[in-house]
Amino acid sequence: TLIISKVKMGKKFSEKVDTAKWLITLFALAVFLPAGLMAKQSMAVVFILAVFGLFLCTLVTRPSFLIPNKTVIFSFVLLCGYVAFTHYTTVTCTPCADKAFGKVLFFALVIWVASSRLVLMPTLKFSSLCNVLLISIIFSISYLALELVMDAYVYRTVTGRLSDPSVALSRFNRGTSALIILIWPTLFLVFHKGFKLAAVFLLISAFCIATLGDSNSAIASVILALIAAVLTWIYPRFTLGLIIITVIGFSLLVPIIFLHLLEWFQPVANIIPPSTLDRLEIWHRSAVAVIEQPVLGYGIGVSRYLPIPPELASLYKYFTVPTTHPHNAPIQIWLELGSIGLGIILLLICFVCVPMKNLRGECRVTVVAASVAIIFTGFVSYGFWQETWLSIIGMTVILFKLIEQAIPDVTTSANNIP
Repeated sequence: TLIISKVKMGKKFSEKVDTAKWLITLFALAVFLPAGLMAKQSMAVVFILAVFGLFLCTLVTRPSFLIPNKTVIFSFVLLCGYVAFTHYTTVTCTPCADKAFGKVLFFALVIWVASSRLVLMPTLKFSSLCNVLLISIIFSISYLALELVMDAYVYRTVTGRLSDPSVALSRFNRGTSALIILIWPTLFLVFHKGFKLAAVFLLISAFCIATLGDSNSAIASVILALIAAVLTWIYPRFTLGLIIITVIGFSLLVPIIFLHLLEWFQPVANIIPPSTLDRLEIWHRSAVAVIEQPVLGYGIGVSRYLPIPPELASLYKYFTVPTTHPHNAPIQIWLELGSIGLGIILLLICFVCVPMKNLRGECRVTVVAASVAIIFTGFVSYGFWQETWLSIIGMTVILFKLIEQAIPDVTTSANNIP
Protein backbone atom coordinates (compact mmCIF):
# COMPACT_ATOMS: atom_id res chain seq x y z
CA THR A 1 0.00 0.00 0.00
CA LEU A 2 2.85 2.37 0.83
CA ILE A 3 4.51 1.67 -2.52
CA ILE A 4 1.24 2.28 -4.39
CA SER A 5 0.75 5.50 -2.47
CA LYS A 6 4.26 6.72 -3.39
CA VAL A 7 3.67 5.83 -7.05
CA LYS A 8 0.43 7.82 -7.05
CA MET A 9 2.13 10.78 -5.40
CA GLY A 10 4.94 10.63 -7.95
CA LYS A 11 2.44 10.50 -10.79
CA LYS A 12 0.53 13.49 -9.44
CA PHE A 13 3.77 15.42 -9.06
CA SER A 14 4.75 14.59 -12.66
CA GLU A 15 1.33 15.72 -13.84
CA LYS A 16 1.73 19.05 -12.03
CA VAL A 17 5.20 19.55 -13.49
CA ASP A 18 3.94 18.70 -16.98
CA THR A 19 1.16 21.25 -16.47
CA ALA A 20 3.80 23.84 -15.56
CA LYS A 21 5.79 22.91 -18.68
CA TRP A 22 2.66 23.25 -20.77
CA LEU A 23 1.82 26.68 -19.36
CA ILE A 24 5.39 27.89 -19.96
CA THR A 25 5.34 26.62 -23.53
CA LEU A 26 1.86 27.96 -24.21
CA PHE A 27 2.78 31.41 -22.94
CA ALA A 28 5.96 31.45 -25.03
CA LEU A 29 4.09 30.47 -28.18
CA ALA A 30 1.38 33.04 -27.49
CA VAL A 31 3.74 36.01 -27.08
CA PHE A 32 6.64 35.03 -29.35
CA LEU A 33 5.26 36.52 -32.58
CA PRO A 34 3.50 39.61 -31.20
CA ALA A 35 6.50 40.52 -29.02
CA GLY A 36 8.88 39.88 -31.92
CA LEU A 37 6.95 42.23 -34.18
CA MET A 38 7.16 45.00 -31.60
CA ALA A 39 10.82 44.40 -30.74
CA LYS A 40 12.76 41.73 -32.62
CA GLN A 41 15.26 41.25 -29.78
CA SER A 42 12.44 39.95 -27.58
CA MET A 43 12.22 36.76 -29.66
CA ALA A 44 15.55 35.54 -28.29
CA VAL A 45 14.50 36.48 -24.75
CA VAL A 46 11.20 34.58 -25.02
CA PHE A 47 12.91 31.52 -26.49
CA ILE A 48 15.64 31.45 -23.82
CA LEU A 49 13.15 31.85 -20.96
CA ALA A 50 10.92 29.12 -22.39
CA VAL A 51 13.83 26.68 -22.75
CA PHE A 52 15.11 27.51 -19.25
CA GLY A 53 11.67 26.89 -17.75
CA LEU A 54 11.29 23.60 -19.64
CA PHE A 55 14.77 22.57 -18.51
CA LEU A 56 14.02 23.13 -14.82
CA CYS A 57 10.70 21.27 -15.01
CA THR A 58 12.21 18.34 -16.87
CA LEU A 59 15.20 18.18 -14.54
CA VAL A 60 13.06 17.53 -11.45
CA THR A 61 10.93 14.80 -13.01
CA ARG A 62 12.58 13.15 -16.02
CA PRO A 63 16.27 14.21 -16.27
CA SER A 64 16.94 11.48 -18.83
CA PHE A 65 14.74 13.44 -21.28
CA LEU A 66 17.43 16.13 -21.34
CA ILE A 67 19.99 13.88 -23.01
CA PRO A 68 20.15 14.34 -26.81
CA ASN A 69 20.77 11.65 -29.39
CA LYS A 70 24.31 10.24 -29.08
CA THR A 71 25.21 10.95 -32.70
CA VAL A 72 24.15 14.57 -32.20
CA ILE A 73 26.29 14.82 -29.04
CA PHE A 74 29.29 13.39 -30.87
CA SER A 75 28.84 15.73 -33.84
CA PHE A 76 28.48 18.79 -31.62
CA VAL A 77 31.55 17.87 -29.54
CA LEU A 78 33.43 17.48 -32.82
CA LEU A 79 32.24 20.94 -33.89
CA CYS A 80 33.34 22.48 -30.57
CA GLY A 81 36.73 20.81 -30.80
CA TYR A 82 37.18 22.06 -34.34
CA VAL A 83 36.12 25.62 -33.42
CA ALA A 84 38.53 25.61 -30.48
CA PHE A 85 41.38 24.31 -32.64
CA THR A 86 40.91 26.85 -35.43
CA HIS A 87 40.10 29.88 -33.28
CA TYR A 88 43.04 29.38 -30.90
CA THR A 89 45.66 28.24 -33.41
CA THR A 90 45.04 29.36 -37.00
CA VAL A 91 42.51 32.23 -36.81
CA THR A 92 44.17 35.66 -36.67
CA CYS A 93 40.95 37.58 -35.97
CA THR A 94 41.13 38.21 -32.19
CA PRO A 95 37.50 39.39 -31.76
CA CYS A 96 36.39 36.24 -33.62
CA ALA A 97 38.18 34.01 -31.13
CA ASP A 98 36.71 35.92 -28.20
CA LYS A 99 33.09 35.65 -29.37
CA ALA A 100 33.08 32.31 -31.19
CA PHE A 101 31.79 30.09 -28.40
CA GLY A 102 29.05 32.52 -27.46
CA LYS A 103 27.63 32.09 -30.95
CA VAL A 104 28.15 28.33 -30.95
CA LEU A 105 26.39 27.93 -27.59
CA PHE A 106 23.18 29.56 -28.82
CA PHE A 107 23.28 27.30 -31.86
CA ALA A 108 23.75 24.42 -29.42
CA LEU A 109 20.62 25.48 -27.57
CA VAL A 110 18.51 25.02 -30.72
CA ILE A 111 20.22 21.71 -31.55
CA TRP A 112 19.56 20.48 -28.00
CA VAL A 113 15.87 21.40 -28.14
CA ALA A 114 15.55 19.59 -31.46
CA SER A 115 17.41 16.41 -30.48
CA SER A 116 16.31 15.89 -26.86
CA ARG A 117 12.92 15.13 -25.30
CA LEU A 118 12.82 18.44 -23.47
CA VAL A 119 9.35 19.28 -24.79
CA LEU A 120 7.85 15.86 -24.09
CA MET A 121 4.92 15.98 -21.63
CA PRO A 122 3.55 12.42 -21.39
CA THR A 123 0.68 13.14 -18.97
CA LEU A 124 -1.00 15.93 -20.96
CA LYS A 125 -3.36 16.53 -23.84
CA PHE A 126 -3.03 19.66 -25.96
CA SER A 127 -6.57 20.60 -26.93
CA SER A 128 -5.99 24.35 -26.46
CA LEU A 129 -2.86 24.51 -28.63
CA CYS A 130 -4.70 25.32 -31.84
CA ASN A 131 -6.79 28.10 -30.28
CA VAL A 132 -3.81 29.81 -28.65
CA LEU A 133 -1.79 29.70 -31.85
CA LEU A 134 -4.71 30.94 -33.91
CA ILE A 135 -5.23 33.93 -31.62
CA SER A 136 -1.51 34.74 -31.67
CA ILE A 137 -1.29 34.48 -35.47
CA ILE A 138 -4.43 36.52 -36.12
CA PHE A 139 -3.30 39.23 -33.70
CA SER A 140 0.14 39.30 -35.31
CA ILE A 141 -1.26 39.53 -38.83
CA SER A 142 -3.63 42.33 -37.80
CA TYR A 143 -0.93 44.27 -35.98
CA LEU A 144 1.58 43.86 -38.80
CA ALA A 145 -0.96 44.89 -41.44
CA LEU A 146 -1.82 48.00 -39.41
CA GLU A 147 1.83 48.97 -39.02
CA LEU A 148 2.73 48.35 -42.68
CA VAL A 149 -0.25 50.27 -44.04
CA MET A 150 -0.10 53.17 -41.56
CA ASP A 151 3.68 53.73 -41.65
CA ALA A 152 4.36 52.09 -38.27
CA TYR A 153 1.91 54.37 -36.46
CA VAL A 154 1.78 52.26 -33.28
CA TYR A 155 5.55 51.98 -33.09
CA ARG A 156 6.06 55.71 -33.66
CA THR A 157 3.42 56.53 -31.03
CA VAL A 158 4.95 54.26 -28.39
CA THR A 159 8.49 55.52 -29.06
CA GLY A 160 7.48 59.17 -29.32
CA ARG A 161 8.49 59.48 -32.98
CA LEU A 162 5.23 60.76 -34.46
CA SER A 163 7.05 63.76 -35.90
CA ASP A 164 9.36 61.55 -37.95
CA PRO A 165 8.47 61.58 -41.66
CA SER A 166 8.57 57.79 -41.85
CA VAL A 167 9.99 54.62 -40.32
CA ALA A 168 11.90 52.00 -42.28
CA LEU A 169 9.57 49.06 -42.76
CA SER A 170 12.60 46.77 -42.68
CA ARG A 171 12.32 46.81 -38.87
CA PHE A 172 9.43 44.35 -39.27
CA ASN A 173 11.35 41.93 -41.52
CA ARG A 174 12.40 39.57 -38.71
CA GLY A 175 8.85 39.35 -37.40
CA THR A 176 7.51 38.79 -40.91
CA SER A 177 9.98 35.93 -41.40
CA ALA A 178 8.81 34.37 -38.14
CA LEU A 179 5.19 34.70 -39.28
CA ILE A 180 5.66 33.01 -42.65
CA ILE A 181 7.49 30.11 -40.95
CA LEU A 182 5.21 29.60 -37.94
CA ILE A 183 2.12 29.89 -40.13
CA TRP A 184 2.74 26.33 -41.42
CA PRO A 185 2.37 24.39 -38.14
CA THR A 186 -0.61 26.62 -37.35
CA LEU A 187 -2.15 25.74 -40.73
CA PHE A 188 -1.76 22.06 -39.94
CA LEU A 189 -3.55 22.37 -36.61
CA VAL A 190 -6.37 24.46 -38.11
CA PHE A 191 -6.69 22.05 -41.04
CA HIS A 192 -6.68 19.04 -38.70
CA LYS A 193 -9.50 20.63 -36.69
CA GLY A 194 -11.56 20.67 -39.89
CA PHE A 195 -11.40 24.44 -40.53
CA LYS A 196 -10.07 24.14 -44.08
CA LEU A 197 -11.34 27.52 -45.26
CA ALA A 198 -9.77 29.17 -42.23
CA ALA A 199 -6.44 27.53 -43.11
CA VAL A 200 -6.64 28.90 -46.67
CA PHE A 201 -7.53 32.35 -45.32
CA LEU A 202 -4.49 32.32 -43.00
CA LEU A 203 -2.18 31.32 -45.85
CA ILE A 204 -3.53 34.08 -48.11
CA SER A 205 -3.23 36.59 -45.26
CA ALA A 206 0.41 35.64 -44.66
CA PHE A 207 1.18 36.09 -48.35
CA CYS A 208 -0.54 39.48 -48.44
CA ILE A 209 1.39 40.60 -45.36
CA ALA A 210 4.63 39.56 -47.05
CA THR A 211 3.79 41.65 -50.13
CA LEU A 212 3.05 44.70 -47.97
CA GLY A 213 6.41 44.55 -46.22
CA ASP A 214 9.94 45.48 -47.18
CA SER A 215 11.32 41.95 -47.54
CA ASN A 216 11.39 40.35 -50.99
CA SER A 217 12.75 37.19 -49.39
CA ALA A 218 9.54 36.87 -47.36
CA ILE A 219 7.45 36.85 -50.54
CA ALA A 220 9.74 34.29 -52.17
CA SER A 221 9.70 32.15 -49.01
CA VAL A 222 5.89 31.95 -49.01
CA ILE A 223 5.81 31.00 -52.70
CA LEU A 224 8.59 28.40 -52.42
CA ALA A 225 7.09 26.89 -49.26
CA LEU A 226 3.71 26.59 -50.97
CA ILE A 227 5.29 24.90 -54.01
CA ALA A 228 7.16 22.52 -51.69
CA ALA A 229 3.92 21.74 -49.82
CA VAL A 230 2.09 20.85 -53.04
CA LEU A 231 4.96 18.73 -54.35
CA THR A 232 5.33 16.95 -50.99
CA TRP A 233 1.64 16.12 -51.00
CA ILE A 234 1.90 14.58 -54.49
CA TYR A 235 5.48 13.24 -54.56
CA PRO A 236 6.70 13.08 -50.94
CA ARG A 237 9.89 11.04 -51.36
CA PHE A 238 10.93 12.74 -54.58
CA THR A 239 10.41 16.22 -53.09
CA LEU A 240 12.31 15.46 -49.89
CA GLY A 241 15.16 13.92 -51.88
CA LEU A 242 15.24 16.91 -54.22
CA ILE A 243 15.42 19.34 -51.28
CA ILE A 244 18.25 17.39 -49.61
CA ILE A 245 20.28 17.15 -52.83
CA THR A 246 19.70 20.82 -53.65
CA VAL A 247 20.71 22.06 -50.19
CA ILE A 248 23.83 19.89 -49.93
CA GLY A 249 24.85 20.55 -53.54
CA PHE A 250 24.37 24.31 -53.22
CA SER A 251 26.21 24.39 -49.89
CA LEU A 252 29.21 22.61 -51.38
CA LEU A 253 29.32 24.66 -54.60
CA VAL A 254 28.31 28.05 -53.20
CA PRO A 255 31.82 29.62 -53.33
CA ILE A 256 32.10 28.86 -57.06
CA ILE A 257 28.52 29.98 -57.72
CA PHE A 258 28.90 33.29 -55.89
CA LEU A 259 32.27 33.92 -57.51
CA HIS A 260 30.51 34.19 -60.88
CA LEU A 261 26.98 35.24 -59.92
CA LEU A 262 27.75 38.97 -59.86
CA GLU A 263 29.23 38.78 -63.34
CA TRP A 264 26.24 36.85 -64.65
CA PHE A 265 23.89 39.57 -63.41
CA GLN A 266 25.90 42.51 -64.76
CA PRO A 267 23.84 42.82 -68.00
CA VAL A 268 20.70 43.49 -65.91
CA ALA A 269 22.39 45.30 -63.00
CA ASN A 270 20.50 48.54 -63.74
CA ILE A 271 17.10 46.93 -63.20
CA ILE A 272 17.98 44.80 -60.16
CA PRO A 273 16.74 46.23 -56.84
CA PRO A 274 19.61 47.87 -54.91
CA SER A 275 19.17 45.48 -51.96
CA THR A 276 19.54 42.47 -54.27
CA LEU A 277 22.61 43.87 -56.04
CA ASP A 278 24.13 44.66 -52.63
CA ARG A 279 23.67 41.00 -51.62
CA LEU A 280 25.31 39.82 -54.85
CA GLU A 281 28.31 42.04 -54.09
CA ILE A 282 28.55 40.83 -50.48
CA TRP A 283 28.38 37.22 -51.64
CA HIS A 284 31.06 37.86 -54.25
CA ARG A 285 33.45 39.34 -51.68
CA SER A 286 32.83 36.40 -49.35
CA ALA A 287 33.41 33.90 -52.16
CA VAL A 288 36.72 35.55 -53.09
CA ALA A 289 37.84 35.26 -49.46
CA VAL A 290 36.75 31.62 -49.29
CA ILE A 291 38.71 30.73 -52.43
CA GLU A 292 41.82 32.26 -50.81
CA GLN A 293 41.45 30.18 -47.62
CA PRO A 294 38.99 27.32 -48.23
CA VAL A 295 39.96 24.71 -45.62
CA LEU A 296 39.95 26.24 -42.10
CA GLY A 297 38.20 29.58 -42.59
CA TYR A 298 38.82 32.96 -40.99
CA GLY A 299 36.81 32.71 -37.76
CA ILE A 300 33.22 33.21 -36.61
CA GLY A 301 32.12 36.81 -37.18
CA VAL A 302 34.99 37.71 -39.49
CA SER A 303 32.77 39.49 -42.05
CA ARG A 304 32.78 42.78 -40.15
CA TYR A 305 36.59 42.73 -40.04
CA LEU A 306 37.17 41.61 -43.64
CA PRO A 307 38.44 44.57 -45.70
CA ILE A 308 37.40 45.19 -49.29
CA PRO A 309 40.51 45.32 -51.52
CA PRO A 310 40.66 48.24 -54.01
CA GLU A 311 40.46 45.91 -57.00
CA LEU A 312 37.17 44.52 -55.67
CA ALA A 313 35.81 47.86 -54.45
CA SER A 314 35.91 49.12 -58.04
CA LEU A 315 33.46 46.33 -58.99
CA TYR A 316 30.91 47.13 -56.30
CA LYS A 317 28.22 49.78 -56.43
CA TYR A 318 26.55 49.38 -53.01
CA PHE A 319 28.86 47.22 -50.93
CA THR A 320 31.38 49.78 -49.72
CA VAL A 321 31.97 48.85 -46.05
CA PRO A 322 32.26 45.41 -44.38
CA THR A 323 28.98 43.89 -43.25
CA THR A 324 28.19 42.02 -40.04
CA HIS A 325 27.50 38.76 -41.92
CA PRO A 326 27.23 37.61 -45.56
CA HIS A 327 23.42 37.11 -45.51
CA ASN A 328 23.83 33.51 -46.64
CA ALA A 329 24.33 30.54 -44.32
CA PRO A 330 26.50 28.27 -46.54
CA ILE A 331 28.93 30.98 -47.65
CA GLN A 332 29.11 32.25 -44.06
CA ILE A 333 30.10 28.80 -42.77
CA TRP A 334 32.62 28.42 -45.61
CA LEU A 335 34.06 31.85 -44.77
CA GLU A 336 34.22 31.37 -41.00
CA LEU A 337 34.87 27.65 -40.55
CA GLY A 338 36.08 26.49 -43.96
CA SER A 339 35.21 23.27 -45.76
CA ILE A 340 35.89 21.13 -42.69
CA GLY A 341 33.52 23.17 -40.55
CA LEU A 342 30.87 23.05 -43.28
CA GLY A 343 31.10 19.26 -43.38
CA ILE A 344 30.72 18.96 -39.60
CA ILE A 345 27.70 21.32 -39.47
CA LEU A 346 25.96 19.59 -42.39
CA LEU A 347 26.50 16.26 -40.65
CA LEU A 348 25.14 17.64 -37.37
CA ILE A 349 22.03 19.09 -39.04
CA CYS A 350 21.43 15.81 -40.89
CA PHE A 351 21.50 13.85 -37.60
CA VAL A 352 19.08 16.33 -36.01
CA CYS A 353 16.67 16.08 -38.97
CA VAL A 354 16.59 12.25 -39.14
CA PRO A 355 13.21 11.98 -37.28
CA MET A 356 11.55 13.90 -40.14
CA LYS A 357 11.55 10.69 -42.18
CA ASN A 358 8.91 9.25 -39.81
CA LEU A 359 6.38 12.03 -40.49
CA ARG A 360 3.44 11.40 -42.75
CA GLY A 361 0.34 13.03 -44.21
CA GLU A 362 -0.45 16.70 -43.74
CA CYS A 363 2.13 17.07 -40.96
CA ARG A 364 4.93 16.01 -43.30
CA VAL A 365 3.68 18.55 -45.84
CA THR A 366 3.74 21.41 -43.35
CA VAL A 367 7.12 20.41 -41.88
CA VAL A 368 8.67 20.38 -45.35
CA ALA A 369 7.02 23.71 -46.21
CA ALA A 370 8.29 25.35 -43.00
CA SER A 371 11.74 23.84 -43.60
CA VAL A 372 11.87 25.28 -47.11
CA ALA A 373 10.90 28.70 -45.75
CA ILE A 374 13.67 28.41 -43.15
CA ILE A 375 16.24 27.22 -45.69
CA PHE A 376 15.50 29.92 -48.25
CA THR A 377 15.42 32.70 -45.66
CA GLY A 378 18.71 31.46 -44.24
CA PHE A 379 20.17 31.47 -47.75
CA VAL A 380 19.34 35.09 -48.54
CA SER A 381 18.67 37.06 -45.36
CA TYR A 382 20.04 36.44 -41.88
CA GLY A 383 23.33 35.47 -40.34
CA PHE A 384 23.72 31.81 -39.42
CA TRP A 385 24.49 32.58 -35.75
CA GLN A 386 22.01 35.43 -35.16
CA GLU A 387 20.13 34.83 -31.91
CA THR A 388 16.76 36.08 -33.14
CA TRP A 389 16.97 33.93 -36.26
CA LEU A 390 17.97 30.84 -34.29
CA SER A 391 15.11 31.57 -31.87
CA ILE A 392 12.59 31.49 -34.73
CA ILE A 393 13.90 28.08 -35.74
CA GLY A 394 13.88 26.89 -32.13
CA MET A 395 10.26 27.93 -31.53
CA THR A 396 9.24 26.22 -34.79
CA VAL A 397 10.88 23.02 -33.59
CA ILE A 398 9.11 23.25 -30.23
CA LEU A 399 5.77 23.73 -31.95
CA PHE A 400 6.17 20.71 -34.21
CA LYS A 401 7.24 18.59 -31.22
CA LEU A 402 4.02 19.62 -29.48
CA ILE A 403 2.02 18.70 -32.57
CA GLU A 404 3.64 15.26 -32.57
CA GLN A 405 2.34 14.73 -29.03
CA ALA A 406 -1.07 16.30 -29.61
CA ILE A 407 -1.73 14.22 -32.72
CA PRO A 408 0.24 10.95 -32.37
CA ASP A 409 -0.76 9.60 -35.80
CA VAL A 410 1.38 12.22 -37.60
CA THR A 411 4.31 9.77 -37.40
CA THR A 412 4.70 6.21 -38.61
CA SER A 413 5.24 5.09 -35.00
CA ALA A 414 3.66 6.44 -31.85
CA ASN A 415 5.67 8.68 -29.52
CA ASN A 416 8.61 8.68 -31.88
CA ILE A 417 10.08 11.86 -30.48
CA PRO A 418 13.89 11.99 -30.69
